[in-house]
Amino acid sequence: MVLGLLVIASLTLTAVMIGTIDTYLAVGCAFIANVYILLLTKRTQRKTSGAHGIAPLMLVAIAPACISTALFFFGFLGTSIIDAVSRIILTTGFSIAFFITTYPLVPAAKFKTVETKLPESSSTPFVSILVPAYNEQGVISRTLNSLVNIKYERKEIIVIDDGSTDLTKFVAAGFKDRGVRVLSKPNGGKASALNFGLLFARGDIVITIDADSMVTRDAVDEIVRTMNSNPDIVAVAGNIKILNSNSLLTKIQELEYIMAINTIRRAFAFFGSVMVIPGAFGAFKKQHVIDVGGYDTDTMTEDFDVTIKLLKTRGAVSSSSTANAYTEVPSTWKSLYKQRIRWSTGTLQTIFKHKDIFSNGRFGNLHSFVFPIMLFSLFNPFASFLSLGAGLLMTLTGGFFLFARMIAMFLLIQLFVSLFALSIDDEGSGLAVYSPFFVFIYKQFIDIITVVSFFKALSRKEKKWHKLQRSGGLEAIQIRV
Repeated sequence: MVLGLLVIASLTLTAVMIGTIDTYLAVGCAFIANVYILLLTKRTQRKTSGAHGIAPLMLVAIAPACISTALFFFGFLGTSIIDAVSRIILTTGFSIAFFITTYPLVPAAKFKTVETKLPESSSTPFVSILVPAYNEQGVISRTLNSLVNIKYERKEIIVIDDGSTDLTKFVAAGFKDRGVRVLSKPNGGKASALNFGLLFARGDIVITIDADSMVTRDAVDEIVRTMNSNPDIVAVAGNIKILNSNSLLTKIQELEYIMAINTIRRAFAFFGSVMVIPGAFGAFKKQHVIDVGGYDTDTMTEDFDVTIKLLKTRGAVSSSSTANAYTEVPSTWKSLYKQRIRWSTGTLQTIFKHKDIFSNGRFGNLHSFVFPIMLFSLFNPFASFLSLGAGLLMTLTGGFFLFARMIAMFLLIQLFVSLFALSIDDEGSGLAVYSPFFVFIYKQFIDIITVVSFFKALSRKEKKWHKLQRSGGLEAIQIRV
């Protein structure tokens, strides 16, 4: 928590040094919203209600626009209408961006303290490991090889072949003598495969692992330890690491994953409200998943949807930073686009599906914290493009230095947050050199995908498995496990 506060304090000092009213306003509004998050963490620690709706967080977007407009009428933003509109849009956009980037710092640091104090588990419940697979002949052997070698003994491993047209089920069948069961069904999608696997799962805890993911030997022990640490926990997210970090694009994604897990996800874990239990590696209490109807097939992100359904029952959803799994990420911009289109479209479909959370306070932190943040994330790309457009317009009308100072401020924020995320788990700081790409190029690429996904989510098209090209091979994981 101290490090997170130091980051926020240093950024505030930098804003003062820049010395423009626009910067003061953008950072000030983001700071007020961060104070709200801090108060929410204190209510969570005291186990008092934190459900106050989305109004306090919406001030990050509404207050800068209203105050900037008032400043224009009082003559503080110049006399040109064009210049004033540009500065109002720019200030509002940067206020939202500052908040989205910095809000996880304090609760993430607090969760790190909580996580280090988890007791060793004395209980070893029976665990069912489900591996849904569709045309994974090139990689499933390395996944199963990692699973049969884990230390946790009270387990069963079930591969669900979802109508593969390649040799997936035959490769998986080669592990039968090592305790792996192989189930086959007609192709129906990942959600259908997982529901089919649940019918045969005998464990109290169900762990789902993608057919291209690979776990370390103690990963299941660690995820079960987190599950056993609190009877309110109904699901736990594993710690996803990058296997193929060997190019500029994959290294940027590696930094993105580290920032998402070490800051954003830990912030949500502090509230017991992790948004997504990843299909790559996550654990659920089987009965709770059955009670909410299993996996639905009406979105493209069945893992996000089932997590939200569990959160709506007021069950706690946590994460483990020590239960490690490795997976490949897209190595080309084309394959990254396909993956993120599915993720973003499915996320928006799930938000639309569960829109009742916004207006219903009985959902607790899901109502007061999780979905409001999602709402900001949804509009952040639109705000970013408007801010960039306003900044370019300001540059053409003589406001280049103001726009440049705000860009420099945001670059500094991204660098600080990257260093914070890398340090919270004692990661090396080398990946921080890629943080500027989150301000330029990569962020715009992801923002475009989010905008495109917004319209795809409204089209209600058929949901399908979207597969990435994998390099496969056992050598890389044998070095890293």
